[in-house]
Amino acid sequence: MSRDLTKEEQQNFAEMYGTGTRCVSCGNEDVTVKIWEKYGTNAAEIGGDITSSGIIGAMVTCDACEHAETVARARLLEAS
Repeated sequence: MSRDLTKEEQQNFAEMYGTGTRCVSCGNEDVTVKIWEKYGTNAAEIGGDITSSGIIGAMVTCDACEHAETVARARLLEAS
């Protein structure tokens, strides 16, 4: 299951993983961060665990140009 992060969660995500605040293609700051949670965690809930203990994947998609960037699993693991 996946879900989009709230704007507040996006800020926390950016601090943890160094991405998710703007599009790497056009620089637009209106992006959607979608996460996929680990089974059995609360990451599917707003305010849930979005550390590498709670999620298995993430994608940042630009709301303007629709460019999408997958956040590498290695990057998620390095941040923990």
